[in-house]
Amino acid sequence: MNPVVEKADAVAAAVKAAAAKAAEDGQDEGRLLARRYRLREVLGKGGMGTVWRAEDETLGRTVAVKELRFSTGVDEDEKRRLITRTLREAKAIARIRSGGAVTVFDVVDEDGRPWIVMELIEGPSLADFIRENGPLTPHRAAEVGLAVLDVLRAAHGQGILHRDVKPSNVLIARTGRVVLTDFGIAQVEGDPSVTSTGMLVGAPSYISPERARGQKPGPPADMWSLGGLLYAAVEGVPPYDKGSALATLTAVMTEPVDPPKNAGPLTEVIYGLLAKDPARRLDDERARAMLTAVVNAPEPVTATVLAPAVEETRQISLADAKEAAAKATAEKAAEKAEKKERERLEREQRERARAALKATRKAAAAAAAAASATAASAAESPAPARAPGRPSPVAAPLTDVMSRRTIALAIAGMVVALAVIGSLIAYAFSGDDPKDKKKDEGKGGPGTAVSGSPSPGSSPKTGETGATSGKGGTGTGSANGGPGSQPSQGQSPGGQQGQSQGQGSGSGGPGTGLPDGYAKVTDLGFHFSMAMPSGFKVTGIAGENSGAIYSRDGGFPRIQVDYTASPGNDARAAWAEAVAGTASGSTNYRTIRIDATEYNGYPTVADWEFEREQKGIKVRVLNRGFKVDAKHGYAIMISCAADQWDAPECTTMRNTAYQTFQPLG
Repeated sequence: MNPVVEKADAVAAAVKAAAAKAAEDGQDEGRLLARRYRLREVLGKGGMGTVWRAEDETLGRTVAVKELRFSTGVDEDEKRRLITRTLREAKAIARIRSGGAVTVFDVVDEDGRPWIVMELIEGPSLADFIRENGPLTPHRAAEVGLAVLDVLRAAHGQGILHRDVKPSNVLIARTGRVVLTDFGIAQVEGDPSVTSTGMLVGAPSYISPERARGQKPGPPADMWSLGGLLYAAVEGVPPYDKGSALATLTAVMTEPVDPPKNAGPLTEVIYGLLAKDPARRLDDERARAMLTAVVNAPEPVTATVLAPAVEETRQISLADAKEAAAKATAEKAAEKAEKKERERLEREQRERARAALKATRKAAAAAAAAASATAASAAESPAPARAPGRPSPVAAPLTDVMSRRTIALAIAGMVVALAVIGSLIAYAFSGDDPKDKKKDEGKGGPGTAVSGSPSPGSSPKTGETGATSGKGGTGTGSANGGPGSQPSQGQSPGGQQGQSQGQGSGSGGPGTGLPDGYAKVTDLGFHFSMAMPSGFKVTGIAGENSGAIYSRDGGFPRIQVDYTASPGNDARAAWAEAVAGTASGSTNYRTIRIDATEYNGYPTVADWEFEREQKGIKVRVLNRGFKVDAKHGYAIMISCAADQWDAPECTTMRNTAYQTFQPLG
């Protein structure tokens, strides 16, 4: 067949189909439903229905009518499923008592299909509003979030999960009222699901990780979607948007969200709602308190960015999503295994170093003892008595007192001892094979901590601030493996030789540049030097050997310094992401501020100030995270009793620590 003719026929068929559809819509316009509702113009169309503006001729009011439509080729089973879904939506909405939910007036059965008559909301969707006017300010987004949260609380109280919270399902009325719509895929407790088996329904960027993995969702799944909605409201783009549905779902399950740039005071709320673990995600109460605080705070000015495209609700194969997630999980598991192997080799290297140093001391002591014994045996014979008045003889050379053979044996013994010492040290600081040596290149040598650090860009996991911190403990052990013990002189907690570890290399005073009662501490294991109060020593090791905790007796005040060899590029975002984990693992946690700041010209620096209770004491903390270069990232955490925060001791310690800090290695 002629390609030109074939193309012309296809165009003609498309035009004919469009004309038929228009004629169908035109025929429905003006139609009277149930002898009461007169259809006017079409307000919107979706994959499964059409929404009409209509007049209630009995009560004389304008209403919205949602019509269920079947596409060509839909079989009877699918029709029944769609009818059930539509009726369930009407019942779910009718059960919710909230000013942020649309009111259902009636359900009409005509042409074997349900028509839902509901309240008409005059205004655009949140997605349309953002596309036309740009993103919302954090203040307005928080107001929208609170309104949606009200609906979700009412729905969850009735055992209803919305499962499709997104900007296009939130309407902004001309009066400013915020309404959550479209409970079409809602899950009602006690009702069987009408979602197709093995399929995920929803907008991928707003589907929670547990739903993407095929797990049974609960209210936290809707809270995740609310976090995505807030992200899109202030950023203008959905979170985790990777283009395709599967790529987006994989990112939702395995990757951190791109840090928001315009969220301002909403940053902590967004990160808390987008926590991948449902158990650590913000619940209604905590999210409500944080959103209310943003609403009550002065409204910041934000930059205008491009508006997002509407997120379409789609069906995605659950099997494909699981396969993609499994692949990503396997890659992460391989990375984790490699990290553990690296840490194991580093631990073995530190243990060999300790064993070598111990053997060195023993060998040196044995050699010294042998030399002393030889000298003593040579001197056992008493000198002959000297006659009175006789002049003292000239001292004889060593060869006159000890035989040359004895001297040679002593020297040979010392040479052997030194050879043994050298071999032990060489063994201790060499890997098992050349590959181990290559792994250590560029990492600052043995003992360098490269994981578990809270430094900017990596997930904080210290004994003080990380998600695994329990109730804000002081770390897990110490340099020598025992709680509260300190490293021996000349060895850092990381296992390297150092100049002065926790003892100070000089006292403060006139001429030293340090305040009275301060000493310089150098820690080559964690690559820094800093002035601290005299008497400060290592009383704990943070996280997985990510840093050292210094104090007098394990209490307060204290200084914690963490190091990472792979810092990120956004210190403020790293701290914001750590808030939810630290809050859930602390008693009476309260954020004071998270601010980007300037410090020593470093490329990214942020201060995280907060309060919590530790050991029954209300403690105030200032944690400064920063990246020095591609191989050096640090966090300096100052902790004092809250009522002593502005007292001279804590103020001087804080200022001195930041002023005297120097990166090493």
